[in-house]
Amino acid sequence: MLKTACTSLLLAGLVLLCGCQTPSLFTATGPGWRVQQGQALWRPKSGLPEFGGDLVLARDDAGRCLIQFDKTPMAILSAQITTNRWLIKFPQREMSFSGRGAGWTRFAWLYLPAALDGKPLPKNFKFAQKPDGGWRLENSGTGETVEGFLSP
Repeated sequence: MLKTACTSLLLAGLVLLCGCQTPSLFTATGPGWRVQQGQALWRPKSGLPEFGGDLVLARDDAGRCLIQFDKTPMAILSAQITTNRWLIKFPQREMSFSGRGAGWTRFAWLYLPAALDGKPLPKNFKFAQKPDGGWRLENSGTGETVEGFLSP
């Protein structure tokens, strides 16, 4: 009886501690981080409305990148990218996706740092710099667009 109670208590504790949360890939603190802030418009796929909000992009020399897109007072999404892993979270929907290697092409946000750096993008992606200093990233396969500007 005591063994069963202890086992149940241990499992309940693990569920509470682990929950459905996907842990972060890294903590964006310490020296060497470059932070840019700006505004963005995001259309998740064709036929849906655009969301406008504040954009923060933080990168370090190790190739890690943190993206946060918020519409005060809500966090719309956050993404973390390393040289070989990625994680994207949608707090309002309590959803997260993660993987190894290059990001899932369903989420243009995972390719924003590469696009801004002028690196090659997947087949359906198009990136354009605008004359006013802004930019636009589009996935022609899904109709997803991310358009905005960042401080230097």
